[in-house]
Amino acid sequence: MTIDSANRVDAETAWSQLSECGEVRVGMVAPAQTVNVSREHIDRIRSAIAAVVGDVDVPLASADVCPDPLVFAMRAGLPRLAGFDQTIDGGSTWRDEAPLGIGLLYAVSEITEIAERRTAGGRQLVRVVYSTRLTDTRGELVGVAEGTSIHIGGAA
Repeated sequence: MTIDSANRVDAETAWSQLSECGEVRVGMVAPAQTVNVSREHIDRIRSAIAAVVGDVDVPLASADVCPDPLVFAMRAGLPRLAGFDQTIDGGSTWRDEAPLGIGLLYAVSEITEIAERRTAGGRQLVRVVYSTRLTDTRGELVGVAEGTSIHIGGAA
């Protein structure tokens, strides 16, 4: 196997998986939240879409009920790391498994990953991934939203 410079992974900058960091642990689960997808909620979303792209029938998605997975998980009660020089949002992803409709959804947020690495300058980076599973009243998975929090510490 040949590794060229474009695909090279520097062992010093690779992420190492952690089971916990401070008060934050992989597997922490927040109490279930309910999300009521009402006709009014759907109408507001469709009006906003129409104002931008016109009258287009766009199916609802998990991002319509969980627009910021990191904030959603924090509001559900999951902790965020403290004691770092900086904390930034590291991005979000959404995966839809079934169409959304009118009705009640259950949202359960969990910490699914904690990883750390050192930058070339010696600063500590810790990445925490928060995952929220959305299920319908039958328990069927509707979607999954993930938010990443990046914490930056001082030099070693």
